[in-house]
Amino acid sequence: MDHGKDVPSLLARQTLLDRELVRPAATQPVRRLLPWLDVVVIGGTAIIDRGRDAILPLLDELKAAFGEHRLLILTGAGVRARHAMGVGLDLGLPTGALSELAATEAEQNGHLLAALLAEDGVSYVPHGTVARQLAGHLAAAPAVVSNGYPPYGASEFPPAVGRLPQHRTDAGALLLADALGARRLVYVKDSAGPGGRVSAATPGLPVDALALELVGAAKHVREFRIVDGLTRGALTDVLGDRDTGTIVAAD
Repeated sequence: MDHGKDVPSLLARQTLLDRELVRPAATQPVRRLLPWLDVVVIGGTAIIDRGRDAILPLLDELKAAFGEHRLLILTGAGVRARHAMGVGLDLGLPTGALSELAATEAEQNGHLLAALLAEDGVSYVPHGTVARQLAGHLAAAPAVVSNGYPPYGASEFPPAVGRLPQHRTDAGALLLADALGARRLVYVKDSAGPGGRVSAATPGLPVDALALELVGAAKHVREFRIVDGLTRGALTDVLGDRDTGTIVAAD
């Protein structure tokens, strides 16, 4: 006699490894958790490594947007992470360890920006807090700072060639923005790209190739904007829905 019991579910008696069997569940509508959220990604090498002349004007633009927008500000790693990964490669460290080294520097950049925005009630929060308590923090403050590296850490996927981690700031920010159902994703670089509206397949875009690939599979973030953070007012224009920079669309 079969004494087994099932809980009624779309996934009952199915394996999560079989894409065809989980398709009835995977094709259900996905709810946007934070449809009012604007995610702004500030590049480590492109912006933060340039120092006060690049950082302070950009922070002034963010402060001016605090009254109208609720922002998740994500930081990337810069030249120190490249140095650390270079040493790690020389020592034979695996991909997961290299990812953790780079994420640490992206986190340091996040603490730096949060300190400069502290007078406005902005603080740095780790990934776990972003995943579970972001809405509460943004109910009390106009913005939250975290880092854009995905929290794979030692579980980072090994690349097909070499050992450098594939999931870096650009890819991590897109994954997070899509998971939260954000309204807008903006990459602040030292170049806005070609301008206008382009496909994710356009060559030469100043965004990691993996982010361009992931936008095609995203549920919510089907496009993002690239702006030149060294051009005064460019970020303000994007947050104000004015036409500037490059719109990169999945299609």
